[in-house]
Parts: sequence; structure tokens; C-alpha cells
Amino acid sequence: MRPASQRFYERDWTLWDCFTIDTKKLGKELTMQGFIDYFKEKENLEITMISQGVCMLYAFFQPPNKREERMKMEVSKVVETVSKKPIAPHVRALVLEICCNDDTGEDVEVSGLVIDFIPLVQA
Repeated sequence: MRPASQRFYERDWTLWDCFTIDTKKLGKELTMQGFIDYFKEKENLEITMISQGVCMLYAFFQPPNKREERMKMEVSKVVETVSKKPIAPHVRALVLEICCNDDTGEDVEVSGLVIDFIPLVQA
């Protein structure tokens, strides 16, 4: 049995799909602002919330001082700061859940996201 299919713009996806950002190809780990900008440019979607597990990493409704502080940090540092735990040395990718708006401002259901940061983790 095939999983249910969703659609945004002209892209179909299922719960088995995910966006992948390979920092090895980018040559650097992205800050939270860089990640949001990259996603807007590449997918034409505005990220409104980012979470990892039970941790809310970014939300458009966060207090401005908290949001501004996190926007300057690398995504992995935001994960460590919010979760209050270091990322284990064996972890080579972060799995994030995101909420997005399309170019008309409507909520869009999208698949999860994986940020691969193999070359940037210090073992």
C-alpha cells in the first residue's frame, strides 16, 4: 500500500520523503538565518516554525530578543542551546520538523528536513 501523497506548488511528497541540506556541498554549516534564507531561495517557502523533537528552535511569534539571538547561531548550536544537551559525537545529521507558508501566505504541509553536517562535527 502506498502512503498518502501531499502536494505543494508542483511537488508531490509522502511521509517517506524529506528535504535534505548537505552542508558538505555548501562548505559551511548554516546559521539559523542562513538556513531560513536558503530554504526560501531554494524551495520558495517561508519557514514559520522549526522544531527538533520537543524543542522549539524557531517560531515567528518568539520574543524578538530570543529570535534575534538564535538567528545568528549555527543550527547545531541552537539545538544544543535549546535542548540543553550537546550533540553526541556520533550524530552526523539533524532531523527537523518545519512549518511553512507558500508565496501567498497560506500554510503548507511539508515533509521533514534533514541537515547533514558530517564535515563540520568535531569528534
